[in-house]
Amino acid sequence: VLSIWDGSSGDEAEFEVITTESDDLLQAAYESEDEGDLETAIDCYHAILARDEPRAEIHFQLGELLYRIDEVIAARERYYSAIELDPDYVEARASLGCVLVETGQIDLAIAAFRGALSLYEDYADVHYNLARVLDDSGREIESKYHWQRFLQLSPDSPWAEEAIARLHSIEQS
Repeated sequence: VLSIWDGSSGDEAEFEVITTESDDLLQAAYESEDEGDLETAIDCYHAILARDEPRAEIHFQLGELLYRIDEVIAARERYYSAIELDPDYVEARASLGCVLVETGQIDLAIAAFRGALSLYEDYADVHYNLARVLDDSGREIESKYHWQRFLQLSPDSPWAEEAIARLHSIEQS
């Protein structure tokens, strides 16, 4: 918290940083997640949303945890909420794309991945995921650029061999 009052009576306002107590609910969420108690972590994040104004990062964290407990539809909605609150939340767009692929909403997944890349062109994982979904949808020509870009950004990735193989397959077609 920033305060312009330092207790002096002078005419010039001085800034003083006042530290606030740590957020016990947020700390409990982190600790619960670290301990593998995802349900409790989810409850803590819900309590934070009930207590505070909506926050994109809390919706995103909820999405991540809900996904980890196989609540894919609920995770999808939390990613959407994070994006509604912060349209520039690249990670939320990327995660949303992955969830949409899982739910079979391919066109929406492609849109989410493209949205992430419009915000951060050098996101290797998004290039990989977009290339893969395009390739799997029979849109190999569109996928080629993203396979190439993925390899440029992450040549030592564990998925580099797959990208090379898919590019080779596209070039043979």
